[in-house]
Amino acid sequence: MTAIFGAIFVLASLASGTQAQKINATIPTGFTEFEQEVKQRQNVNYTGFVFDLVDPAQVSDATPNGNQTTNFIQNNPFLATLPNGGNGQNLLKLGPCAGNTIHTHPRGSEISTVLYGNIMFGMVDENLRDANQLVLRNISQYETIHIPQGLLHFSFNDNCEEAAFLANFGTRDPGTQSTWNSIMQIPTPILQLSTGIPEAHFNAYKQLPLLLAPGTGGRPP
Repeated sequence: MTAIFGAIFVLASLASGTQAQKINATIPTGFTEFEQEVKQRQNVNYTGFVFDLVDPAQVSDATPNGNQTTNFIQNNPFLATLPNGGNGQNLLKLGPCAGNTIHTHPRGSEISTVLYGNIMFGMVDENLRDANQLVLRNISQYETIHIPQGLLHFSFNDNCEEAAFLANFGTRDPGTQSTWNSIMQIPTPILQLSTGIPEAHFNAYKQLPLLLAPGTGGRPP
């Protein structure tokens, strides 16, 4: 009986190996996510084991008062080789009195650790007893804050020196939705009935430039 099960296991392994070879040999472009990831694994550069977050060439967004470096699937194909959704990172540097705009991550929870300085983190919990719950925490060097997936949140350096934090995610693509920018896409009649604020105010707001990069506000260096 043991020999029979052993033979079945060997045959199954060989069949699986043959199937994998076929997938690797020809991968239709634009098909399933699995097939696309297999193709990424074929082309991956394994120097991706190390990613330099302080390399100026890796900076994805910048203002005079801050910058952001992302280690996500979009700029590090090596992350496609990691199982169960992989992981990702953001390094954010905030100048004095500068902050990161209000946003959410629709596909991943965040664990952020302050590397230096002191940063105020805020998040708004889901509807509880017909009211949203605002959570504010001042996080110092080497302290960590957990931000659940999908919650609206922000960060603010309320000190006179630069601060930085490293945000880690349990997915290679947590996504980002900038809250105010998204609200400004909504038709003004809907905004008026949702808030009671006259449409004319929202029409004026929509003429203002939208901010995406970190380090908004603050004082020039």
